This record gives sequence, C-alpha cells and structure tokens, in this order.
Amino acid sequence: MSGTPLPTWAAATASGDPAGTTAGEDHPTLSLVMPTIAWEGTFPRCADAALKSLRPGDQALFVFDGSPPEPPAWLLATGACLLCTSHRQGPAAARNLGARQARQPILVFVDADVEIHSDALDRLRAHFCADPGLSAVFGSYDNQPAAPGLVSRYRNLLHHHTHSSHPGQASTFWAGLGAIRREAFLAVGGFDAVAYPRPSIEDIELGLRLSDGGARLLLDPAIQGTHHKLWTLRSMLTTDIRQRAIPWSRLLLQRHQGSSVLNLDWRARLSTLLSLALALSSGALAWWPWIWPLPLLALAGVLLLNHRFHRLCLRQGGPALALVAISLQVIYFLYSALTFAVVLLQHHLCAIRAAAARMWMKP
Repeated sequence: MSGTPLPTWAAATASGDPAGTTAGEDHPTLSLVMPTIAWEGTFPRCADAALKSLRPGDQALFVFDGSPPEPPAWLLATGACLLCTSHRQGPAAARNLGARQARQPILVFVDADVEIHSDALDRLRAHFCADPGLSAVFGSYDNQPAAPGLVSRYRNLLHHHTHSSHPGQASTFWAGLGAIRREAFLAVGGFDAVAYPRPSIEDIELGLRLSDGGARLLLDPAIQGTHHKLWTLRSMLTTDIRQRAIPWSRLLLQRHQGSSVLNLDWRARLSTLLSLALALSSGALAWWPWIWPLPLLALAGVLLLNHRFHRLCLRQGGPALALVAISLQVIYFLYSALTFAVVLLQHHLCAIRAAAARMWMKP
C-alpha cells in the first residue's frame, strides 16, 4: 500500500495519534472508512447514517477516489478525516489509503451507497467483544432496497438472500458493510489495488487471503444496510460479467480450487447445470419436439432449488417481480457458466502456448 499525497484540506483533518486508542475489549473503538467518487448523490445520506452510528473515540474517514472538488460545508463541519487518492485508482486503493490513516483497532468499511442501520456498528462491535479471536465480520443488504425498478429490486434482493442464506463462518469478505481488525488487515497487505484498479472482487480476494492465513471470518446477516444503487439490465450484465464473473473465474483458476461459499454453493452449481439444460433443450425443440418434457423438468428444478428467493421476491414485489427474478436468475446462471467456460478455455490455451514456447527454447 504505497503512500499517496494528500491535499491541504485532507492533511489538516488527518491529524491524531497514529498509534491508536482503544476503550478496551469490552468497547473497541472503530475507524470507519467510506470511499466515494462524489460528494453528492447517495453519499450525504449514507455518510450521515454512518456518522450517527459512531460512538465517542471512534473515527470517520471519507476517501475521495480521484481529484476531488471542494468538500461541502456540512461534511467539513463533521470533523471527519477527509482524504483523496489524487487520481482515480478504484475502491481498493481508496480503502487502503483510509486504513493507513486509521487510528483505531477495528476497521469498518462501508460503501458510499449503503445506508447502514442504526444498530449495525454496535452489532459489529459486539462480535469483536464476544470473540477476541475473530478477525473479520460482515453483514448484508436489507430486504428493502431503495432504488426503484424491477431490475434494481431483483439485484439487491438477490444479494440479501445470498448473504442471509449463509450465516456463520465464512471464507470470504464483503466491504459493502464489513469490519476487520486493523492488525489482521495490515498483516495481509490490505486490498490488492494492483490486481483490482476498479470495483471488482477485491473484498472477496482479501477474505480468501485472510482465510488462507488461518483468520476466522463471520457472516452475520443481521448486520444490515439499505442499498441505494440503481441497476439497469445493461449495468447489471456489464458489472456481473466484467467486474465479477471474469475476475472471479480467473481467481478460482489461479487458486486451483473451487469454492462452496455464498453464490458458489451446490445449489448454485446445480441451478447452473439445469439452466444450461433448459436453454439447450428449449433450442432443440425445433428439431425434436418430442423432448418437450425436458425444458419443463429443468425449469422445475431451478424453481425448486431457488424457491425461497422467488418467494422473497413475490412477497416484496408481487408476481411481476417474481417473474422477473426467475427470468433474470436463469439468465444469470447461463452467462456465469459461459463466462467461466471462456476463461477456462483461455487459461488452457495460455498454458499450451507457454508449454510450446518452452519446448522451442530447449536446445
């Protein structure tokens, strides 16, 4: 985590005891780090919710990723530490910068479009109090996403359902609303800002490194925040493929292992196979109409495996949202599988070319 020059207004607010202070294990103090690319939009509301949840001794650090305009007066009046990365480097670098300036033993990362619930920080704090050996804990979006539209509600409810369905010990991390002991964070070098210069899976990769080193991580879905991001079908597809599926596939291949956590569990894998069967058998009906039961059986399998999520969408948005959720989820499984297949093919082609190059170099 290399150093980054701070502007005069940021340097003036970054003073304090670098060694840190703590109120003891029964009341650990927090350093809250929120990266942002704008002082407007959802940031004021989310920053206000975070500031209201802090206790005496806690620290707030807001990191502007890029060259910022003058901060608004209300933000300067909070006394929070304001930093910037000078040029756009991505949330991983912004969070690392905030962590370097943090003074407290617990780092809390919150995204600038997440409005945390009033009890979220106290719940995080309680976990570290109850378990001194715990290295990290993270929460979830709530089931009341703020952004309108069927795609936005589907996308945010899917995240809520995925995290709510996997409580307990974890081998990954989520920086939308999560906390790490600063000592553990620095020991593994923080987020990999070189590999992930834009929003991606930098938090997942950090969690895997922490887990590989023996750290214990916990997912508590009761720690919640409201997500304010507005999704469109295009932004969802672009984000899922370019910033999620591709780097995640590459990471799994680099690690030479699969993963059974969150949305890579057995249900998701079987749902992916059934979605592929649904697509292939539906396409084959034009030639072999007698196989019509196959797509129906495949669709029934997807519905059965994901019925809890579909019921959640039905409760929150009625039949329209439930139908959209079923359709978009099948599409999600399909493009995730195809993306992994393409990355796997590229991986093997690169290995073959490397092997051929080594053979030609032999005397």
